[in-house]
Amino acid sequence: MSKRKNEEGRGEEVVGGASKKQKTAHAGGAAKTTKQIVSQKPVHTVENGPIPTIGGLRISGRFVRKQNWKARRRPKVEAAVEKDHTRETSQASTRRKTKHLSRRKESQWQVSDAVAGYLVDFDPVFSVDEEYLLLAYRSSIRIYATNTSLLIRTLAASTEQSTITAFALSASNPSQLYAAFGQGLIEKWDWTEGQRLGKWFINSQISDITVISQISHNVEEDLVYTIDGRTGPWMITAHHLRLGKDPLQTEAHTLYKSTEPISSFKVLESGNVVIASMGSRLILGNIASPLTSVLKSVKYTWREVICPDWITTFDARISGDHNEAVGGKTTKASPDSPVPVNIVTGGLRGSVYIYRDLLGNLIQKERKKWVPTPAAQHLHWHRTGVGAIKWSSDGNYIISGGGETVLVLWQLDTGQKQLLPHLSAAIESVVVSPSGVSYAIRLADNSAMVLSTAELQPTVSVPSIQVAASRPPSTQVPNLSRVSEPTTSLSIFRRPAAAVSGSRIDRLLLAVPGELSSRVGVSGTKGATYLQTLDIRSGSQASRQALTRTKVTDKNIGPEANAIEEPNVVLLQTSHDGQWLATVEEWSPPRQDLLFLATDDQDTIEKQILSMETYLKFWQWDDVSQQWELVSRIEAPHHSSDPSSHSPGRIFDLSEDPSSSGFSTIGDDGIVKIWTPKIRRRDGTKVKGREGQGLVTWSCRRDIPLTALSLEEDPASSKATARLALSADGSLLVAGYQSLSLSLLYLIDTESGNIRMARSDVFAGALIGLGIIDRYLIILAENLVVWDIISDRIQYETSPRSYGLSSRKQVNVMHFAVDQQSKNFAVAIPQIAKVGSETKLGSCLAVFDPTHAIAISVTSLPQTLIALLPLQQNRGYITIDSAAEVRTLTPGSQLPLRSVEQSEQPARQNKLDNMYGTSIGSLLNETKNNATNNLLLNDSSESLNLSLIDSAGDDVLIVRQHELAEIFDLGTPLALPSITTLFEKVAVLFSTQLSA
Repeated sequence: MSKRKNEEGRGEEVVGGASKKQKTAHAGGAAKTTKQIVSQKPVHTVENGPIPTIGGLRISGRFVRKQNWKARRRPKVEAAVEKDHTRETSQASTRRKTKHLSRRKESQWQVSDAVAGYLVDFDPVFSVDEEYLLLAYRSSIRIYATNTSLLIRTLAASTEQSTITAFALSASNPSQLYAAFGQGLIEKWDWTEGQRLGKWFINSQISDITVISQISHNVEEDLVYTIDGRTGPWMITAHHLRLGKDPLQTEAHTLYKSTEPISSFKVLESGNVVIASMGSRLILGNIASPLTSVLKSVKYTWREVICPDWITTFDARISGDHNEAVGGKTTKASPDSPVPVNIVTGGLRGSVYIYRDLLGNLIQKERKKWVPTPAAQHLHWHRTGVGAIKWSSDGNYIISGGGETVLVLWQLDTGQKQLLPHLSAAIESVVVSPSGVSYAIRLADNSAMVLSTAELQPTVSVPSIQVAASRPPSTQVPNLSRVSEPTTSLSIFRRPAAAVSGSRIDRLLLAVPGELSSRVGVSGTKGATYLQTLDIRSGSQASRQALTRTKVTDKNIGPEANAIEEPNVVLLQTSHDGQWLATVEEWSPPRQDLLFLATDDQDTIEKQILSMETYLKFWQWDDVSQQWELVSRIEAPHHSSDPSSHSPGRIFDLSEDPSSSGFSTIGDDGIVKIWTPKIRRRDGTKVKGREGQGLVTWSCRRDIPLTALSLEEDPASSKATARLALSADGSLLVAGYQSLSLSLLYLIDTESGNIRMARSDVFAGALIGLGIIDRYLIILAENLVVWDIISDRIQYETSPRSYGLSSRKQVNVMHFAVDQQSKNFAVAIPQIAKVGSETKLGSCLAVFDPTHAIAISVTSLPQTLIALLPLQQNRGYITIDSAAEVRTLTPGSQLPLRSVEQSEQPARQNKLDNMYGTSIGSLLNETKNNATNNLLLNDSSESLNLSLIDSAGDDVLIVRQHELAEIFDLGTPLALPSITTLFEKVAVLFSTQLSA
């Protein structure tokens, strides 16, 4: 016990490094509401001086670096007692650390498996019996049933860092497949059993794969062809990948080598013909020696054809009697008598070219016989590049698609076209099923579907998350600029506007663009114009609707052939009860429309910013239509009324009131606005809707100018940012503002609108996030600062590792979220990770208690996070990374929201048709007969309660009818959940009630 002086010079008795006055404040703070705290604090302004700090605070742990913090202009009296205070605080911190570590062992946090993710730029694959559709995602291959659209099985990569680039079914055993990875790995799977059979490492990156069968020693085995390259010379290689004790039996032989990128290839006639595309050239290889078990003796003769347009996609088939259709006869090819090969190509400018018997014509021309130069039949309908093209199974049709969102069927005999318009996004892949009765289509909005060839109606739909993802482009296509405006693209670290539904914890709301092409050459920016609702348990899309005006299926071309830019939803929040949604959208005119008004490029950019349009929209959830309905739209809510102002009217942040239906915004006009709903009236009479309910409109209840500084007068306001945070009871609103020259904090009483405190010395650097947990204000900027509002001191402060990243890049990859349920907060910082020889930027996610500097949980993630959100009405967090994969981080005592497959029963007889097990009716009957004493149904006129009593008879679990209705809401037939999914959701509901 020792003595020290406080700021006013009076002596205080210090116990364990903290004065009795401080301990009393800490002990009594928990019983006070935030409203009482604000009302009792004196008013401080920027001129009142710095915050009293604890000198010499040392912080250690895996997440932070050890650092001694210098006093911030502290009084000399406080500096004189710093050494004594440091010795006593070190003893207390040792006791706190031991207690904290024991608590940390008791609460281990769990990370769920990744769901959602982006589709690889590779064609979907049908099973031989067409009962299943196989799709490749970044780190897994997922199998869907074609009769129900349900996810049957997931084949996950051996490591999360592995990136799948292509896959193909085994030619000798269709129940097996080969998956190629960009890191030079090939894995073999039995996809009906979900077993990994083997893996081989190739000394180059693989971008494409195809498999043929070959008879070797009277045994049918696979011969795997791959495209290798990306970092070195591009090659077409044949592999004998054998399993067994003797790995030396595995062979590889390079068939073709090039310095230019090879986009794609086809292998026909059991390996006798190989066709590849390279830019505007077609490369045709005809076998020169018979295929044998010794690959080194295999040789091809290669020929080249230059096409009129850059080839974006192509397809090839054997025509005539050589057609490889089921039941047809196949004639052996030879170097002197090649099989007739028909090729169709899609070009960058929308042209379609058809080459008939191209290989035979080239050989005849080489023999100096009179044969005209191979001419191509030219078809043209697409106004942009052709995204996908395929022959029909009988060769009478060509199916193509592109950026027009239209599927085109070309009838070659009559020259007629059949169009299927208004698909949800651009077409990137088309696959014809083995029997020719279905088309599998992959779209640029990260979805896939199966269409019947007879009615052109969808029979399978597999939508997924649509946020911007970081993925290597597999199709090397040059940019085709239609105007002089420089080409821009989405940043892979662009923060999507996202929120968790206040009414359903398994629903994630995202503002997403209409489409996201996975290929190079797409010019123009894509604004987030749609609201996508994602089921975070399965990673599937629950619904999608437009938030702004969209141009997906229209002719999105201006008078000067420039793409019409769409608005962009930058902020999104839901109310605490999930009944209201607030969005902020921005739109700026194209630069070329302002060139005649500007003197130079800098002036053009300034005029573009000043011409920005900003809208604040409020939406209400409609239970009947199951969609959000627009209620109010406020144009330029933060536009300054001063004519001399140069403010574009941007909204920096949008925050929801956790205690009532309300939202708060802060803009570059230096004003905080509180928005609340009110009954709409006309001439004093309440306006009613269709059902007789009173209609509601939204308006600004209170304007709170930040009087210490007018934000728009700040010379660095163009580089400024601001954040908002509300206390759990909604009585305290904290506004933070940061620019190149200022860093300010305002504590505002929401009831009266008065600024109770303003400080300028709490944080520095770019402001990333604010949060309030009880008496603590957490600030993530250049440093992580936890400030005790009651005692007016910094609890602890630390600086995350930067790994050499600039401050601007750190802001893009650092994230912050507060979990009011568990009273902790999470911080995500960049982390350098090595994947083989490559160095990638991942993320480190740490969970902190505001009272302790050592992280409760530290988790390394393989990808960079682009969003971090708290789970509403539950403990934990949701993460979205740059690979568009969604994970949940939950405490060990809580059942995690893990990913679920719609069926997890083992396959029977190497098939997946009997995976649903016992019917739900028999399960219910069995439950009723065997557990009558445990299941009590209490029916009443108001609600149906389900009570589950344990064997001891002490605890009673009450589950409401509406809670069960949310689980058993079957939705559309194409999204019918399975028994496993229903059971998982019921188990989570019961476990949540038990934990509560």
